[in-house]
Amino acid sequence: MNRLVRIFLFLNIARLFGAYISAQQAPFPTPTVSKGTATLLSLFKPVYPPLARQANIWGDVKVAVTVHPDGTAEATLDSGHPMLRQAAIDSASQSHFECQMCDSQVSYVLVYSFKQVEGPDCCSAFSAPVAVEQEAQSTDEQGHPQTHVTITAEQICICDPASTLTAKTRSIKCLYLWRCSAPKHVTLE
Repeated sequence: MNRLVRIFLFLNIARLFGAYISAQQAPFPTPTVSKGTATLLSLFKPVYPPLARQANIWGDVKVAVTVHPDGTAEATLDSGHPMLRQAAIDSASQSHFECQMCDSQVSYVLVYSFKQVEGPDCCSAFSAPVAVEQEAQSTDEQGHPQTHVTITAEQICICDPASTLTAKTRSIKCLYLWRCSAPKHVTLE
């Protein structure tokens, strides 16, 4: 009797294990594909974070946007440098999208490329305007519509404020010295 119970248990366990294996090999149901396409109507101009510019940080930030049939959008970060992320999320969240013939939400990708270039004067680079270029809409590897945005700013350097002063400015030592003039050159004949 004991042997019969063991055989019965073994067969049930084997049957359950076989069902588990076949369930693991069964294909997943295909997700429903949304019909329609999302289009970026207007891009909210991104800013280059000042601290990131000073630290010479640049790179790509990828933002995944979910566009609903009514045109509302939700932006979530996909990848990118921590100091550049918030600027990209803010831009994507405030941009306007349109979902044409959508029956459900559609994915859209915004890729922000932050770049720094050498300008004529790095000491006054903060006053130079930041250039924002938006490329035409394309598709990514997964077939999602995407737009590539390039934010270009001049590199900033640490400058000596004394170098920008006029030549008539006296040095600090002249504040306490009796005479502050340039030494006269004496020529011996």
